[in-house]
Amino acid sequence: MRFGAMAAAVVCALAALAAGGCQKEAPAPAPPPASGAAAPLRILSLAPNLTEILFAMGLGDRVVGRSTYCAYPPEAAALPAVGDTLQLNLERVVALKPTVAFLITRRDDVPRRLEAVGVRAVALRSDHMSEMLQSVATIGRETGHEADAQMLLDHIQVGLMRVRARVKGLPRPKVLFAFPMTIGSPQMMVAGRGTFVDELLDVAGAANAYPKTADWPTLSPQAVIGLGPEVVIVNATAEDAAPDRLEAVRRAWANWTSVPAVKAGRVHVLTETFLTIPGPRVVQAAAVLAEAIHPELRGATPEGARP
Repeated sequence: MRFGAMAAAVVCALAALAAGGCQKEAPAPAPPPASGAAAPLRILSLAPNLTEILFAMGLGDRVVGRSTYCAYPPEAAALPAVGDTLQLNLERVVALKPTVAFLITRRDDVPRRLEAVGVRAVALRSDHMSEMLQSVATIGRETGHEADAQMLLDHIQVGLMRVRARVKGLPRPKVLFAFPMTIGSPQMMVAGRGTFVDELLDVAGAANAYPKTADWPTLSPQAVIGLGPEVVIVNATAEDAAPDRLEAVRRAWANWTSVPAVKAGRVHVLTETFLTIPGPRVVQAAAVLAEAIHPELRGATPEGARP
C-alpha cells in the first residue's frame, strides 16, 4: 500500500472512532492493485556508465535519480543525486520512490540496503568489455527494453569492428595509458593488462606498455622509463584539465627525455572523460585513441565513431 493510501486509512479510522465507532455504511477501502499489475518503471542509476547506457537506450525519462558522479548526458546531471555505493543517502533514495536500482559494486551490503527499503537492486559488472556488453543486455531484460538493448549492442560492436578495420596492418606501438601524477607525489596510475582500457588499446591498434595483469598500478618515473613506451596517453580530466594544470603535465613529461615517446614527441594529453567509462561512448573512445596512436588516421573518422 502506498504511503498516501495508508495515511488516508488512518484519518478515516480516527474519524470513525471520534464519531463513536465504525458504521456499516462507511465506504470500504480501495482494493489493492491486481497481483499482475506492474508498478511504473522508476530507475535509480548508481554508476556513470550505467546512466549513459540507460539514456542511450531511450530510458532517460524513466531515470529518477543518479549517483554523485553521473554527469553525462547533461540532462542526467540535472537529476537528484543520492551519493554513491560507498556513501548512499537512503532517505533521498526513498523520497525518489525508485522501483529498480542499477549499480556497480562488489559489496553485498549495498543491494541489501536498497532491497530493505523496497527497491529492487540489480548489481552489474563492467571491468571488462564483455561485462559491459552483458550489462547492456541485462538492463534491457530487467526493464523490458530488450530491443533497445540489442540496437545499442549492435551499434557498439559494429563501431568497434570499424575501428579495428582502420588500424589493421598498421604498426602496434607500445602505449602507456596513465593519469597525471598527483601534485606532491612521484607516483602515477597506469592501465594494467586485462583492464577495460587495455582492451581499448588493443582495438585502437596498440600494445599495452605495462606488461602485467593489474587494474591500475602506480609507477615511479624510473619504472616508466624502464617500460620504454613508444606512445604515452595521459588522460587529464576534472581539475587536471585546467589550462595551468595541463601545461604542468606537459612540462613534467618533457623532462623525461630518455623515454622513447618523449623523444619522438608522442606524448598526448587527452581531456576526454569517456576514455575510462565503459559505456555507449566506447566506440568514440576507441576512435580517439586510434587517432592519437596512429596520426595518419586523423580526419578520416568512420561513421558511428562520433556521438
